[in-house]
Amino acid sequence: MSGSTEPKKMLQGKPQHMTSEKYKALFDDLYPSLCLFANRYLKDLDTSKDVVQEVFIKTWERKVPHPNYNAIKSFLYISVKNKSLDYLRSNYHKKMMITPDTDFYKIQTKDHFLSEIVIVDIYKNLESAMKTLPNKCEKIIRFSLNEYTNNEIAEELSISINTVKSQKRIAYKKLRNALSHLNSFFVLL
Repeated sequence: MSGSTEPKKMLQGKPQHMTSEKYKALFDDLYPSLCLFANRYLKDLDTSKDVVQEVFIKTWERKVPHPNYNAIKSFLYISVKNKSLDYLRSNYHKKMMITPDTDFYKIQTKDHFLSEIVIVDIYKNLESAMKTLPNKCEKIIRFSLNEYTNNEIAEELSISINTVKSQKRIAYKKLRNALSHLNSFFVLL
């Protein structure tokens, strides 16, 4: 999984208690991905944010030393998964939302957990790559990902359809290059 190298560097070496500065860097690096991950289970972004914040708070309060960045990252993902599942099982959730299509057995499996982590990580990589695009290309790709047609994009941005098409070609080429490191990952699957 990719992420900022700064928190990784800060958490190298022997097991350590985290300073508030290190914990803030870790929070800033992992919070968005963990929220997306929780949302894959909960289907409610506000509840997902609450779950992730609660996990971070409890982790901070316990002051458990972690050997490195990957260990704390794994711990946080597992904690968020468990907290999300606890929420789904809770009476509060059952009263608030009826989810007849939720297969609780499936979402508790290791395969489901790993696939959700992969999906969130790919999304994080895509978001990072999209932020490197020129402004107009990024806007066009975001519209396209939201299922706008080329005509709708052209109308929305007051540009020609040919400009939309050429900007898409430029964006896709840049995204392929930026995400090329994921190709070897997909071959392994």
